[in-house]
Amino acid sequence: MKKNLIPLIAACLCVLGAAQITAQTPSAMSPPAVLQIYREEVKPGKAAAHEAVEATIVQAFAREQYQVNWLGMTAISGPNEAWFTVAYDSFAALEKDRQNIIKKPAFLRQLAQLDARDGELRSGQRALLAVYRKDLSHRPEQLVSNLPQSRYFNILTLRVRPGRDADFVQAIKSYLEALEKAKVSQGSAAYQVVSGAPGGTYLLFLAMKSLEEMDEGPTRERAISQALGSDKAEKLFKTISEVVLTTESAIFALSPSMSYMPKEFMAGDPAFWSPKPRQAVRAATVKKQVAKTQ
Repeated sequence: MKKNLIPLIAACLCVLGAAQITAQTPSAMSPPAVLQIYREEVKPGKAAAHEAVEATIVQAFAREQYQVNWLGMTAISGPNEAWFTVAYDSFAALEKDRQNIIKKPAFLRQLAQLDARDGELRSGQRALLAVYRKDLSHRPEQLVSNLPQSRYFNILTLRVRPGRDADFVQAIKSYLEALEKAKVSQGSAAYQVVSGAPGGTYLLFLAMKSLEEMDEGPTRERAISQALGSDKAEKLFKTISEVVLTTESAIFALSPSMSYMPKEFMAGDPAFWSPKPRQAVRAATVKKQVAKTQ
């Protein structure tokens, strides 16, 4: 595990870029303070059916004109999971959201029926609460506005050894200084899980417009090592390997049909986030063909 840890962290932190996971306030140029994360394990062969049910849930919230948004994504590496990240300004805002939805009994009954359908397609699920760690993030504001053009997330899950959080934080800060020295423009948004996972769990969210960005990893990794210097790099990487107990990386494809985002957000790339229904596209094509024959 240790021998594979450093290349993984270096690749994720310096190759990819992270941004706001989802936004309650589209104009905000920083990641949300609190994330509520739902991880759903999808049964083999049920991915398409699961996505269809989730799309129905999105449509239900849209009809209610509900104000809290989320971003949905499906794994293309690692376990067969779908993740949903809901953003809040605070835990108080999360509680207010729970209280608001309780006041809609008819809507709750509808959601319960949809959840029952969805439950038949899941083999397990987990809910997490995480807080934003700006001190462990690299230029996140720079890429918040680019999230509508992103297509993938790489989510790196780190578990720090008990009692070594302070050492971990200091090591990551040193690494972030090296990123600045190497003039790496890509950013990362770091979150610390405070409920729903073992203590010492951290999440790094990194976004890409294309998987092609991963091809640049070795070049950027060399730039980071040069910025650190051989002696400092060896010491820093040794510290990280000692304080981090486990690490896991999974790549997710963003899903427009499973996401409930503000109109302002979707306007950043409407062809991807709010594509025209297939029937409307076919009708427009037929209309053009008829016009050409007249």
